[in-house]
Amino acid sequence: MSKHGLHLPRMAWWLLVVSGFFHLSISLSNTFVNIFVFKVDHSFAAIAWYNLPIFVLLPFTFVLAAWIAQHTSTAMALRIGIALHALFYAVTLVIGERAARMPWALGVLMGLAAGFYWLAFDVLSVEYTDQDGHEPFFGTHGVLTSVANVIAPPIAGWLISREDVFLGGLSGYHIVFGISFVLFIGATFFSFRLHSDPMSHLHLRRGLQALRKASWMRLMAASSIYGLREGVFMFLIGLLVYVATGSEMKLGVFLLLQGGLSFLAFFLAGRLSAKYRSRLIGIGSIGMSVAAILFLFPIHARTIIMYGCLTAAALPFFMVPLQGYVYDGIDGRTDEDTPATTHIIVREWFENLGRIIGIILFLTICVHQTPNHLGKLRGLSFALGLVQLGSWAILIPTIRKQRPKRPKRRDREELAEGERKTANKRLNPMS
Repeated sequence: MSKHGLHLPRMAWWLLVVSGFFHLSISLSNTFVNIFVFKVDHSFAAIAWYNLPIFVLLPFTFVLAAWIAQHTSTAMALRIGIALHALFYAVTLVIGERAARMPWALGVLMGLAAGFYWLAFDVLSVEYTDQDGHEPFFGTHGVLTSVANVIAPPIAGWLISREDVFLGGLSGYHIVFGISFVLFIGATFFSFRLHSDPMSHLHLRRGLQALRKASWMRLMAASSIYGLREGVFMFLIGLLVYVATGSEMKLGVFLLLQGGLSFLAFFLAGRLSAKYRSRLIGIGSIGMSVAAILFLFPIHARTIIMYGCLTAAALPFFMVPLQGYVYDGIDGRTDEDTPATTHIIVREWFENLGRIIGIILFLTICVHQTPNHLGKLRGLSFALGLVQLGSWAILIPTIRKQRPKRPKRRDREELAEGERKTANKRLNPMS
């Protein structure tokens, strides 16, 4: 991190505000959507059928979102993504339990919403920051996400447990989903503070040709390998805590503890990664692998909570440096002919490929698993808990080339013409 500390452009701060509202809503409801589907259908397969369409659709939705952003603006694509998230929760409120019996349909809608939001967020993240701003931005973003994870889940768990008892049925879920809907409306309102030009035209063929460079291909392979874990663990740990405890309130308390640890870890990782990036990614990889050993033991509430806490503390030390390497790679390949959006989409294709394969493995291996018989699920979870070691190993040549200390921040006037064209243009957007 540069001597300027957390100095970020104004648009980057507004993007963080929007992201804060977005993640507060997601933290309230996202984990509990999976529990909602599980409580209605009573099967692990239903959870997989909800999550699989999300990742299958994302690569196509990224291209659609980019096309719309080319004809409007990147900020508009972000607003569409937030609005589609609001629509998702509106549908769950109107249709209720019938929606949970069609998990694939919910997955399709969420896949569209997530594709628009994350394509736009990733592009704006690059365009509102320069190379020295990546770690501070993502570190701060991680802190905001962790704060949302601390505040929202216990509130959601308490509301669900309380209202389900007093009002019956799944009324508590409807209240939580309604709050998320309102928060997404708030995020949409603040998104109008963001300004951007129309997105540059995509050149996906050139983006794929960039894979001929060994360093970039290693980054894509590392992202894809890590996606194997991410696709499954995005929903698995919360689901296992609920299965082990049978209580949304206890799940909310667990997410509170996990969010607090994640907050501290992201806070440290965001400030240390610029100087100690190569060491932190190794520490994070090993820490997550040590935690995976817990899956060799029978799954109980205590072991799952221990795993969640250990990974919450270790994951940021892996993720923040990995994002730094990826976005530095995007910066180095962005020019007039190949905008940053192209490389962001290619990166997402690779990461989603890993997520899809991971969920298909989960669906194949765990389709007949029950809460009382989780042997195959334990084996899969242990294996997926080690995949970041593969990502780390693939990146070793890149890590060795990394200088011990990153360059100091330079003024925009001193940047070579074209080297940071997209990022510089967005520091002071015109529209």
